[in-house]
Amino acid sequence: MPLKIIHPRHTEVMGTGLVLISSPPVKDPKRDPYAGQIVEEAALLSRSWAIIAREIKPDQEEDEARQVWSDFDKSAQSFVGEYGIKCIIVIVGTSEPGIMIRAHPDNSTSEEILEIIRSGLEPHFKTRVTGPGAEDSSNHVLPIVRFELGPDERGFMKDQFVNSIADIIGLINTGLGFSESKPRSGLGVSRGPDTAL
Repeated sequence: MPLKIIHPRHTEVMGTGLVLISSPPVKDPKRDPYAGQIVEEAALLSRSWAIIAREIKPDQEEDEARQVWSDFDKSAQSFVGEYGIKCIIVIVGTSEPGIMIRAHPDNSTSEEILEIIRSGLEPHFKTRVTGPGAEDSSNHVLPIVRFELGPDERGFMKDQFVNSIADIIGLINTGLGFSESKPRSGLGVSRGPDTAL
């Protein structure tokens, strides 16, 4: 069983690989229904790293909500630096049907990751790929892919989505050069294929 670290404002799931799955703090529950349970299930199934923010209560003070965001962002940056994360997958909910996929930045690595995602999801789900929104603008240079899941994808199709995203994360890890079978010391990450015989 993977290790879960519970903080006052978020939970971290310790894993392996080069992909971090996250469920950011929900700013507006009408617009971004909470998807933390889906992120946790996907992280456990794929044995990936995850950061899952607690829901922000509508009656919370603005300073407290800002602190939740600050803690979440610091934790994500720590994961990137400490564990060699090369791709972040953000999962949120929306009231719109289907799955909206947004990628940032627009480069060849992001395009390869988007192709893996499209080929893994399109047989089972209605997907739309769009450019990054204002909320996706980030100072990160690594690929960030945001999934906005509709009501059906968070409801009766949730298990299918979790299974699909776990398989996709395995393919992304392989594409980024991670190999679980390669011996590692400590928490370091694999940087590519072995060349020694």
